[in-house]
Amino acid sequence: MNSTVPLPNSTPYRIIAVILASGKGSRFGQPKSEASVDGMRFSEHIMHTLNAAGIEDIILARDYHTASMLGTLRKAVAERKADYYMIFPVDHPFVQADSVRVLLAALLPDTILKPVFDGHSGHPIIIPATLDLNRDDSGEGLKGIIRGSGMPCKYIAVDDPGILRNINRPEDLWVSEE
Repeated sequence: MNSTVPLPNSTPYRIIAVILASGKGSRFGQPKSEASVDGMRFSEHIMHTLNAAGIEDIILARDYHTASMLGTLRKAVAERKADYYMIFPVDHPFVQADSVRVLLAALLPDTILKPVFDGHSGHPIIIPATLDLNRDDSGEGLKGIIRGSGMPCKYIAVDDPGILRNINRPEDLWVSEE
């Protein structure tokens, strides 16, 4: 099977993936949207992962001049209608397509989904479009909005240490996963 051809989304829901990639990358030394591993930008790795999992509708939220990741997310989804948004920080390029598929298979109405590996939650997360992203975040970003929403969070076990592998500095690319 040709891995560059997206698989059909196996859910009855319209899902838009949002790759948050507007940060300056000050700890990394360059914007992470421009960073690469194995000759491919982080965002390209993520797009391939999403396509392999059946997600074709992808927003690369780059070059948005906002003060925070939440501001970038708000701007990215402002004109786009979906049932769910998969929030995928660009600094998590090692997530496996199987983890995305597991999350998609677990979708429930008005429920936030978070992947878990070895007892720790990671990324990407899935939020329902009914989550009010414009509510007060109490200074905590999306985490504060989720906490204040009253929506249930469902933690989904995945066999993927990549959900926890946040690349903040260049040396994080070579840290052993074991």
